[in-house]
Amino acid sequence: MIDFNKENSFVKLKDKKWLEDQRIAGKIASKSIEFLYDQVLSNTKKNLIQLNEEAEKIITESGGIPTFKGYKGFPAGVCISVNKQIVHGIPTDYELKDGDLVSFDLGVTYNGAIADTAITCIFGSPKIPNHKNLIESCRESLYSGIKAINVGKRLGVIGNAIYKYGKGKGFGVIHDYGGHGLDKDKPHAPPFVPNKQSQDEGIRIQSGLTIAIEPMLTIGSTVTSVLDDKWTVVTPDFGSHFEHSVFIHEDHVEILTHNKTDSIEPKLYFK
Repeated sequence: MIDFNKENSFVKLKDKKWLEDQRIAGKIASKSIEFLYDQVLSNTKKNLIQLNEEAEKIITESGGIPTFKGYKGFPAGVCISVNKQIVHGIPTDYELKDGDLVSFDLGVTYNGAIADTAITCIFGSPKIPNHKNLIESCRESLYSGIKAINVGKRLGVIGNAIYKYGKGKGFGVIHDYGGHGLDKDKPHAPPFVPNKQSQDEGIRIQSGLTIAIEPMLTIGSTVTSVLDDKWTVVTPDFGSHFEHSVFIHEDHVEILTHNKTDSIEPKLYFK
């Protein structure tokens, strides 16, 4: 969990140059996450280390830098979490099996601007029907959070929308972890974006704010713990994780990491 008590709490609004670079980072991140999604759909026999290496290659050959590789000692460019691993999984030689839930979480840096994104999918056929519902509900909770954004509102509208949607679908919403701001060469910056919050909490949303929104839902318990590798976060039940990086304009929100699996528009104009 990010401890913003140890961070500079000043939130920096971004300019047009940052946005131009962040759009490029977002396109590379989307290209990489789509590759990983296609590998799962094709029932690839590659292990998690191989998947990470190929995604890193796409990022670097596209002109980006894998943001997470070396970040605070993390050894890979992609966090790959399987089944009860909810986030920050370190790629291993594990080969995906039928029914596995796998989450890919990656960041791309371009000229210091960062785009961060995540997706969960099922390898083969779901072990139980509720796994598909879990994934779809997590994706839709992300969309709910994005749609709640409006200049002048409090940041809490995002977490309020995510939590209401996830709980309404009967799933647990993890709030030990959540979204965050993005800054130059800094993937985790203020403000913290909780997955559970009141609408009247948090900073005022302003044009130029760029954040990553990342709901995490579970089949049951929302208790989390960290494995001995000091990175991989696990829960007692199967979970799902989705994430988009967005840039907030005066009249709309732009999804910088929009990809082909999305059923939401890349630009949402405020009502």
